[in-house]
Amino acid sequence: MARLLRPSERTVVIAVADTAAATVAVVLALWTWSLTAGFTFSPGFVAVNWPWMLAVPLWVFAQAPTRARGTALDLRRVQRGVAQACGVLLVAYLVVYFFLGPEVLPRLVALYVLWNAAWLTYAGRIFLLWALTREPFTRRMFIVGDGPIAAAARDLLASHALADVVIVESPDEATDVVVAVSGQVPQATLDELLAFQGRGLDVVTFAHLYEETLRRVPVRFVGDDWMLTQLFAGAVSRDASPLAKRLLDIVSAIGIAVGGAVLGALASAAILLESGRPVFYSQTRLGRGGRPFTLTKFRTMRHDAEAEGPQWSPENDPRITRVGRILRRTHIDELPNLWAVFRGDLSMVGPRPERPEFVSMLEHQVPLYRARLTVAPGITGWAQVKTPYGDSVDDATRKLEYDLYYVRHQSFWFDLNIIFRTVGRMVGWKGR
Repeated sequence: MARLLRPSERTVVIAVADTAAATVAVVLALWTWSLTAGFTFSPGFVAVNWPWMLAVPLWVFAQAPTRARGTALDLRRVQRGVAQACGVLLVAYLVVYFFLGPEVLPRLVALYVLWNAAWLTYAGRIFLLWALTREPFTRRMFIVGDGPIAAAARDLLASHALADVVIVESPDEATDVVVAVSGQVPQATLDELLAFQGRGLDVVTFAHLYEETLRRVPVRFVGDDWMLTQLFAGAVSRDASPLAKRLLDIVSAIGIAVGGAVLGALASAAILLESGRPVFYSQTRLGRGGRPFTLTKFRTMRHDAEAEGPQWSPENDPRITRVGRILRRTHIDELPNLWAVFRGDLSMVGPRPERPEFVSMLEHQVPLYRARLTVAPGITGWAQVKTPYGDSVDDATRKLEYDLYYVRHQSFWFDLNIIFRTVGRMVGWKGR
């Protein structure tokens, strides 16, 4: 039984819907502006104000994360993505407005565009969720295997991320087959899978479906052979250009350093007034290949924070000062890290640089943990924007899933995507 719409085609349909929503939003904004300002609304009026149509590709680009396969049909995640895009684009507009003035970019029109685009996009997603979770667009998935991996596959297929999926108990009803087996696959099972594929069914492994849907790697369900067949091969074929990545690091670091100079001075003064010297603190972290380097941040904790040795910072950590809590939520405490970026020890995007004590512990408790050291660590990263700060082995495992996904899929555009999402988190005060 072939399915009518593949996930990649579904993404195109959603992108077209987002484009239509943004276009209508701009036209409605211009119409509302004409009513409030006393202009005559007409095709000529829209043509004269055509620069506002540039908001359409910006909005479509900003919504790209919400079209990911694990997000597109999850309305809660779409809602958060739309809100973050509104915040980032509003900040960008205010920056441009500061230089061009109200005559070129009237404030009300921008607010109208964002408001209209937000609710039209969300309304479109509600309609698409209704349409794509009904015949003939649903995907019928048959699971081959049993045990913990099969149970994890059933949990994944029942999640909001795969709202268009129905689990079937017979391959005769299926459009897709999920292989949820571990160890050596019996020849009879391989023959059966080949027969399924010969019938036109899409056969995927649980690890591939998990990674494609959630954009993370199921480290609990992959073995050492995964490193040879997926991690190394995937990272080599998709590795970001070292020159492009380094240029992005330098340009971004210079821009942030110039823009954050005043904030850094204010942060230093606030730390001195609240708890005195030192303003900065330094720690040893592990970089690419496990090489140690010194990382410097604004001090956000009491002077005796680690009197009992290195430890994770739990939520509502009493060791964090009042000023430090603000610096962490806004990520201003990370500004001194830019020096490590200029030195080349740190990238703008990569796995979080971890302390040697924690790496030594976690690599014995979390499968494949040391594999995250195959790329340069970053000020921000895929795990940092997808999960909150972690303070346990389970949190470290979840972050590793995102880190390994980044290692496999790193690219210049992926780095830009992560930086964009980081700005959204900063606007929403989601640091810790």
